[in-house]
Amino acid sequence: MTGAIILTVFLLLTFLGLPIAFSMGLASIVMFVYLDIPLSVLLTRTAASVDSSSLLAIPFFIIAGDILTAGGLSRRLIAFANAIVGPARGGLGMVNVGASVLFGGVSGSSAADTVAVGGVMIPAMKKEGYTGAFSAAVTAASSNLGAIIPPSILLIIYGGITGVSIGELFIAGIVPGIFLAAALMLITWWIGRKQAPGKKKFSVTDVWRTFKSAFLALLMPVIMIGGILGGVFTATEAGVIIIALATLIATFVYRDLTFRVALKILLRSVVTSSTLMLIIAMASGIAWIMARARIPQSLLGAMTGVTDNSTLVMLIVVAFLLLVGMFIETVSAAIIVVPVLFPLGQSMGYDPVHFALVIVMTLLIGQITPPLGVMLYVAADIARVSLGSAIRAALPFVGIMIAVVVTVALLPGIVTFLPSIMAP
Repeated sequence: MTGAIILTVFLLLTFLGLPIAFSMGLASIVMFVYLDIPLSVLLTRTAASVDSSSLLAIPFFIIAGDILTAGGLSRRLIAFANAIVGPARGGLGMVNVGASVLFGGVSGSSAADTVAVGGVMIPAMKKEGYTGAFSAAVTAASSNLGAIIPPSILLIIYGGITGVSIGELFIAGIVPGIFLAAALMLITWWIGRKQAPGKKKFSVTDVWRTFKSAFLALLMPVIMIGGILGGVFTATEAGVIIIALATLIATFVYRDLTFRVALKILLRSVVTSSTLMLIIAMASGIAWIMARARIPQSLLGAMTGVTDNSTLVMLIVVAFLLLVGMFIETVSAAIIVVPVLFPLGQSMGYDPVHFALVIVMTLLIGQITPPLGVMLYVAADIARVSLGSAIRAALPFVGIMIAVVVTVALLPGIVTFLPSIMAP
C-alpha cells in the first residue's frame, strides 16, 4: 500500500510537469508526513545518499564527454568509423552505431552520445538519402551504448547504491555492449540498405589516415580499463585521468579547445552533474520508504508465489523494468528500483554483476519508448521530424534491444565471462 501511494503521488506530480527531482522530493515528504516520520530523517537520508566517493566519478566523466565533443575528438572518432563501415550499403547508418561505440568508450553518457554523435550524423544521413525518422531512431537506439560500454554513469550509480565493484561492472559491460552494437548494426544495415546505397569504395588509406587522427582518442578507454584492471587507479580516479588526457590532447595536439570553450564546458557540466546528484538525493527518500515498508520482501514473495523458477523470475523482472522505463526517467528509475530488486537478486542467487547489467540494459530501452523516450525526443528534435514518425521508425530497434536483453538475461556467461578472467 505504501509503495503504491508514493509511486502514485510521484507519477501524478511528474505528469503535471514538475521536474523529476522535485516530484520525488515532494512524494517523499508526503509519505514521511503520512507515516508520521520526522522530516529530519529524510534530510539525513538525502545527504547520506550523495556522500559517496564513487559518485565523484559522475561529474568527471560528464566533463570528459563535453571536452571530447568540443575538442574535436568525437569528430575524429566518427571519421574513423566512417572509413571502416561507411562504404557499405546503408553504411552511414552503421557509422552512427560505430561512432556511438567509440564515443561511449570515453563519455559514459547516453545524452552526451545523442547530442555529440547525432549532431553530426543525423544531418549527414539525411543528406545521403536516409529518412529523418530513421536517422533519429538509429541515433537514439545506439546512444544507449554509451551507458553500457565503460565508462558508464548509470553503472557508477548502480555500484554506488549496492556496493558492487564499479570496476567489475565496467568490465562486465564490454561484451554485452559489443553484442548490442552488433545487433543494432545488423538491423540498421537491413533497413538502411534500402534507403541509401554506399557511394564510395573501401579505402585502406582512409582507414589508416583516420585511425592516426583518432588514435589518441581511441587510446583513452584502453588506458582507463587497463589502469582499473591493473589496480593502478579506481574508476573514480580514471575519470580525472580521462579529463586530463582529453584536455591535453584537445588543447595541444588538436588545438580545438580554447579557454573560453573550456569555461563553458565546466559551467554546463556543473549544471548537469548537480541535476543528477539532486535526482539521486531526492530518490533516496522514496527508496528508503520502500525499504522500510519491506517492499523488496513483498515483491520476492509475490514473484515466488507465482513461480520459484529463477529463469521465469528473471523474465518477470525484465518485463517489469520495461514497463517502469516507459514512464520514469532512467537514472530516477534505477535509483528507485535497484534498492528493491537487488535483495531479490541476492535471494534468487543471481550473480550480482550479471543482474546489474540486466537491470541497466532493460531500463535503457525506456529511453526510446513512449510515452517518455527522452533520447528519442532529443534525436527527433535534431532531425526535425515529428515524434510519431520517429517512434514508428524506432520500433524495430526496440524489438532487437529487447531480444538482446532477454538473451543476456538467459545466458549469464555473456556478462560474467570477462570479469571472471580480468577483474582485479
